[in-house]
Amino acid sequence: MSRSSRRLGWVFAGLLSLAPALAWADAEHPAHVPSTEEGVDLQSYVPGASRLEGRIMAPCCWNQTIDIHGSEPSYELRREIRRRLKAGESADAIEASFVQRYGAKILAVPDSSPLGGVATMLALAFGGVGIAGYFMLKRWSRAGKPSGPPKSTEPAPKRDALDDRLDRELSEIRDQA
Repeated sequence: MSRSSRRLGWVFAGLLSLAPALAWADAEHPAHVPSTEEGVDLQSYVPGASRLEGRIMAPCCWNQTIDIHGSEPSYELRREIRRRLKAGESADAIEASFVQRYGAKILAVPDSSPLGGVATMLALAFGGVGIAGYFMLKRWSRAGKPSGPPKSTEPAPKRDALDDRLDRELSEIRDQA
């Protein structure tokens, strides 16, 4: 058996060993099942629904937001959000009613969280670093370019007897070769 076919066999065996883990991970998070209970389709577009669903945590496990969580309580909240938005209720009022019902932990990023300020500061810092980097690169590129013909302020070095002797010996060696 050649070395490359052995390697291929090991790679294939490694991939097969991952199959149970992938099956377990898939079983833990069931596939999204669209539901049309109560006349609300979770696949249809409702203005403001996706933003609100991304801000509300799933009350069954508090691990994911309801827009990506695949549990029945998440689907119920999504249907409620869509139904209330279609009825004309504002997203802020819906969010406030969820906070009243479940507490502040229902929000993925609570209003009192410092994450908004941190994100703003990081954006400003990255913008400042980008601007400073632009000007530094511009200055470095100018510094690398010669501004005109080379200016020689030093006179040419003087030759002495040793320079002449070295030139003679080098020419003799060149002639012999």
